[in-house]
Amino acid sequence: MSASAFAGRREPVRDARGRLRRVPRPRLRLPDAALEGLRPAASGIRGLRAMRGAAGAATPEQRLLQRIGFGWHEAELARLGAIGYDAYLEEQLGYEALDDGPLESVLATAFPTLEMSAAEIYDGYGQQPVVPIVHLILAAVYRALYSPRRLFERMVVFWTDHFNIDLLSEVQFLLKPVDDREVVRAHALGTFPDLLSASAHSPAMLVYLTNDSNDKDHPNENYARELMELHTMGADRGYTQRDVREVARCFTGWTIQGRLGGNGLGTFFFDAARHDDGEKTVLGQTIPAGGGIEDGERVLEILAGHPRTARFISRKLLRWFWGYEPRRAAVDQVANAYQNSGGDLRAMLRVVLRRSRMARARPKLKRPFHLMVSALRGLGAELQDPRFVVRQLEAAGHLPFAWPPPNGYPDSEGYWSGLILPRWNFAGGLPARRASGIRFPLGNLEPSATPAQLARRIDNRLFNGTLSESTRTSIEQFLAARQVNPRRIREAVGLAVASPEFQEY
Repeated sequence: MSASAFAGRREPVRDARGRLRRVPRPRLRLPDAALEGLRPAASGIRGLRAMRGAAGAATPEQRLLQRIGFGWHEAELARLGAIGYDAYLEEQLGYEALDDGPLESVLATAFPTLEMSAAEIYDGYGQQPVVPIVHLILAAVYRALYSPRRLFERMVVFWTDHFNIDLLSEVQFLLKPVDDREVVRAHALGTFPDLLSASAHSPAMLVYLTNDSNDKDHPNENYARELMELHTMGADRGYTQRDVREVARCFTGWTIQGRLGGNGLGTFFFDAARHDDGEKTVLGQTIPAGGGIEDGERVLEILAGHPRTARFISRKLLRWFWGYEPRRAAVDQVANAYQNSGGDLRAMLRVVLRRSRMARARPKLKRPFHLMVSALRGLGAELQDPRFVVRQLEAAGHLPFAWPPPNGYPDSEGYWSGLILPRWNFAGGLPARRASGIRFPLGNLEPSATPAQLARRIDNRLFNGTLSESTRTSIEQFLAARQVNPRRIREAVGLAVASPEFQEY
């Protein structure tokens, strides 16, 4: 959709009484004009490239670096070697001490809507909703690429999928930037009960799952169902349809402030007049009549403390960091950490990311976002113009915040393995003119080196010396087939990024 197509849509996001209303989900084709000028200045990004990444490693230390970030770099391995596995993990868990101020300063200047309220976004960009959309998407790319808070950013993506909200739907250009800042990023390494509560009070979530229309006279079960199935207990049930109905009753009246000119536009609002104040029973627990907003709060407490929630979240974390089929014993260990700590995510991750567990980690297929960022990090790239990366993410079906259903982008090899061509197109496009906004130094990849030396150096740079002999030989033969020059070397790098080994981590 072109930027001009969004123009004049200030009024259509209101009904006749001036309340926020839903607008159709645009078929987004991010326009060049929208992307132009909406990127951090190159000078602001320089010097933030100390943390980069690559793939395919054998030791627990290398696997830790693979799993907790979107790519890694030899400097990180050196840091881990200097302080040890456990100390490095604690350093990442204590992300507050890792200074990302320079990056965030650049992003705040380039993408001002990241720090705005819904009302401020409406006032400034009500006629240009593509702008806050672009800001949020590009910020996700730059943070994954440049932030030293590698584990934190991985958890942000994890929770963004877990509490998925489609940025391109309804009025989310107003609401999702606030949700990203005040829900996901504020609690990504906090406690699950706090994160769950923040999400339940999020206007973006209430609108996305239509709880803003949940009224005592016309109960809406959408949020109640997804709260239990996707956010807490999981699809293997442990609850009944009656529980869903009762939970929906508990959340009647949980809505948002949406009147034009009203105080707190787009903020949470409990409408007592629309709340069902009768007695409810949820998962066998009685919630007395007359509780008001506390009915929903009590539901959140019940669900956050439920053993099935502990196991569901634990299994998802193990899938995210360890492998697609975590062992039951491992799930039990992480779930015990959840229950013993009150859902403290750092306590859980200490169990998930144990050195002994990483030594047995199973290979996972990089999702397109992970693949592209890890390539840029491994190459020490400077992303001066994000248009090539954004186009490739669109083509691969992995544009941040753009998954329509509430279950989030799949963490599944079966889903992503069928989308190989966009991966090859990205790798092949890296040395091409259409990727001119990406700069990566060749470093020791000089044309004067032999094809064998160059293949080995590419292996060291992108794979830490773990590339298979057959793939390294293929790169060497590719280089030997023609005169070696900088362009040919860049094409060989693209070939390495397209290799089977780089697709996994």
